[in-house]
Amino acid sequence: MPAQDPTCPFCSRTAQPAVFYETDEFLALYNIAPVLPGHVLVIPRAHHTSLLSLTEKELMAFFATSRKVLRIVLKAFGTDAFDWSIQEKPEAGQTLEHLHLHIVPRKRNDLPEAGEWYPLVHRNDEDIIDSRNRPRLSKKDLQKIVEKLKETARSLSDSGEGPLPDTGIRMA
Repeated sequence: MPAQDPTCPFCSRTAQPAVFYETDEFLALYNIAPVLPGHVLVIPRAHHTSLLSLTEKELMAFFATSRKVLRIVLKAFGTDAFDWSIQEKPEAGQTLEHLHLHIVPRKRNDLPEAGEWYPLVHRNDEDIIDSRNRPRLSKKDLQKIVEKLKETARSLSDSGEGPLPDTGIRMA
């Protein structure tokens, strides 16, 4: 397993306030600078910089966890439409060198054109999906959204609707 990178905000405790769901291997956190409401990230705890560095078992667990997170986000934001994206390497728009999957719930007319999500990823550094230049949520707003997502995860788990059957997953 790759070591933690102390300079990476995902490896440090910096991202902890945004975490709403976790497993032994992965975290789900609300994006502090969301492109649209509900924009979350799924990341490995270990400092993987590439999807290709995951073992087959880790890859399966990454996508299974991501699907569980997707169910939470769709229910919390009242939709069944979403975008799911990984940018790997700067040429693809990645600005933080730690593997992360973006999940963005979508609603009718949330952008002038439904397909505008993808061009947002490929615009200049001012608009890039991970850009530090995008407006960030206040700590209070972030906390409110994270609590909503945690409560949604608990309600899905309590209802038996689950994100999925228990596999050692725990809410943050």
